[in-house]
Amino acid sequence: MTDLFRDIRFACRTLSRSPWFAALAVTTLSLGIGATTALFSLVDAVLLRALPYGNPDRLVAVWVQDEERTGMRVPISLVEVLRERATTLEAITINNIVGGTLRTPDGPVEVRGDHVSSSFLEVIGIPPLAGRGFLPEEQRPEAVPVMIISYGFWQQRLGGDPEVIGRTLYLDEEPYTANPMPYTVVGIMPAAFRTYWGTERAYWTPYTSEDRREWERQIGHDLVGRLAPGATVDEARREVQAIGESVDVEDRSEGGRRLGLRPLKDEIVGDSAYALQLLLAAVAVVLAIACANLAQLLLARSDRRVGEFATRKAIGAPSWQLFRLALVEGLLLSVAGGVGGVALAYGLLPVMLALAPSEIPRITEATIDGPVLMTALGLTVLTGCAFGLAPALRLSRLSVVQAMRRAPGTWSTQRARFRSALVVGQVAASVTLFALAGLLGRTFVTLLPSDPGFDAASRTVLLISLRGERFFPDRADRLHRWHELVRRVEALPGITGVGLHSRVPFTDNEPIGSVGALDTTGRTGDAATLDVDVRVVSSNIFQLLHMPVVRGRIFTAADGPTSPGVAIVNETLARKLTLGGDVLGRTVHIEGGGAAALPAYRIVGVVADARSTGTTVDVWDEIYIPLSQSKGDFAFLIVRSALDSSTLAKALRQEIRSVFPQLPENPLLLPATPMEDLISQSVAGPRFSATLVSAFSAMALLLAGIGLFGLVAYSVSQRHQELGIRAALGARPWDLVVTITRSAVTLTAAGVAMGLVAGAYLTRFVESQLYAIEPLDVPTFVGAAALMLVVAGAAAYVPARRAARTDPMTALRYE
Repeated sequence: MTDLFRDIRFACRTLSRSPWFAALAVTTLSLGIGATTALFSLVDAVLLRALPYGNPDRLVAVWVQDEERTGMRVPISLVEVLRERATTLEAITINNIVGGTLRTPDGPVEVRGDHVSSSFLEVIGIPPLAGRGFLPEEQRPEAVPVMIISYGFWQQRLGGDPEVIGRTLYLDEEPYTANPMPYTVVGIMPAAFRTYWGTERAYWTPYTSEDRREWERQIGHDLVGRLAPGATVDEARREVQAIGESVDVEDRSEGGRRLGLRPLKDEIVGDSAYALQLLLAAVAVVLAIACANLAQLLLARSDRRVGEFATRKAIGAPSWQLFRLALVEGLLLSVAGGVGGVALAYGLLPVMLALAPSEIPRITEATIDGPVLMTALGLTVLTGCAFGLAPALRLSRLSVVQAMRRAPGTWSTQRARFRSALVVGQVAASVTLFALAGLLGRTFVTLLPSDPGFDAASRTVLLISLRGERFFPDRADRLHRWHELVRRVEALPGITGVGLHSRVPFTDNEPIGSVGALDTTGRTGDAATLDVDVRVVSSNIFQLLHMPVVRGRIFTAADGPTSPGVAIVNETLARKLTLGGDVLGRTVHIEGGGAAALPAYRIVGVVADARSTGTTVDVWDEIYIPLSQSKGDFAFLIVRSALDSSTLAKALRQEIRSVFPQLPENPLLLPATPMEDLISQSVAGPRFSATLVSAFSAMALLLAGIGLFGLVAYSVSQRHQELGIRAALGARPWDLVVTITRSAVTLTAAGVAMGLVAGAYLTRFVESQLYAIEPLDVPTFVGAAALMLVVAGAAAYVPARRAARTDPMTALRYE
């Protein structure tokens, strides 16, 4: 141990004499280890960390799939059969999101919960913090309603009341009714408990209204099960598939439906796993390039220490001691780089979290914790061995005679080849990464709509919901309040436009309603009923969003509740409704979608198509009806203003509370959000991947350039006398530059060729992340190769130009 400490002190003194080399090595390692550690913390939170449930690897998700779709809800008839027949599932629970308005001491609050089975806690394996679980009889329709509440809801909304168990809370379940239902609190979940299949829940209950049960019977259930002792996932999958195929289910598709099953963690993580694994592979390549770069620098540095180590060996130092002395220096650099990398990871993690799409489950739980720090420690030791091993082996195996003569032997050629191989590998990896980054970047640019069909600048949206019998049951009253809200908001300072829209572009509202086309003479046409996106809008929405009107007119104040129904369609729907004639004047019947009970709507205008659902989805068939001719139960308030979102939100909420005082406090509705942010969020996933891979590629490119610079600089130092003789014999500076850079260009070309081949092969692993671009996109690969050649040329030119300016007499005197 004393010898080891002596070696450490000696390595510190040696590195202190080369501060620039030490700083470059530590900075390079800090970048590589820091980026890897920060990204690993994301991977750990999302992919590696177990779900916070009892024996989480025993939990599975069950769904229905057919030939066209996967992940559909399980019909109640299949749920009951699975409970009766499945021997590989110890327990199963339905898990359907429910919600409503809950009365609290602070007033009514909109909450979200889960309708579950009485076996819910048995399935997840987590006992309540206080109280009890559900009883089997409490899931019957005639049972007394009970609920288990979350720890956060208990603390924030109920003040942490220690007597809350047994207390009655009144929940007005959606769709709202005149008489809220009393629920008895029977338990409180632990603070760490949460579900990962949706937004945070406030409560869980096995009870729900008959209307809600009927709706669930129509759409089916999300299903979570726990494997029986000794059962495997494959066994359970085969059994539930056999059960599904043996049971007749209503509304089966012609191709038949079957049950699917997979681990719950895989179901929750979904497609996020692949993107994170891709990014982790990219940053690992960058770290490998950094190690290769430092190995090359240490090999070059070892040439200057040949005499020192030969002397040590000549006076009796054993080879293993010399090996340890050289390796300690590399490990010392790696420890300093590891410390800097961890510090950098703390700074990079918030940036990565800000870039990451919110759809990635559990990503907000990413932290630099114990497992992540242990990983950073492992990376530190591994990298120190990776780049310190080659120079340590070389110095410990010195031939004393050759070293004392300073004569090149066979090992000199081997060292040159090894350093050249390191550079070629760095160039190849950099080109591969840059090509993949180019593909992902082009995908992001393609997905970002350059012209969505409307003007989103300075527009802010806020969702308001009036659904339910208890809130403004009279339709005329609702419409009056909508118009009053618009009038009040228009009067606010800084507001230049206000409109109402039932569906804001680039949000996750589903298309609703249907339309059947009739000709203007009343004779039924042959066109089939079309599923369309029915949009309820205020009369000024087209001017507010600058949506071009292709034909006809827009809505006016004359299109009121007592006027004949009118509608405007987009170009895509207009083409389907034309049937050989002009769509203007044709009459359509609308079912659902917020339309009022009007007999028909006459098409009075056509607007240009808008990319309101993203560029990966075809333009929907859209039909617009005026707010005054709708149910008017919910809408997005769209405001044009230069005010910042926080100031605007405060003013808007005050006006909303003035016009709709009965509305509950609802933190779950869309907050005041700029429309440009909604568009940006729609491409958060591709932007996240493209940004990080591009950053890693830039780091790889920089490291490869440093490696080439070091290789050429070392070559110049070795060929100093040769270059002096060439200059003395009349070689021009440019000739010397060409001579020096020729080998670097050759190595770069070899690395570029290898990188292009590797990139072409690896595109199969990123193909699922691409859109509207071929994996073997020629301009992208050519651009990556050209950029690498430019960087290599610049890296090689600097030391070559400096050497070409050397005085021949000085070079000839060099020893």
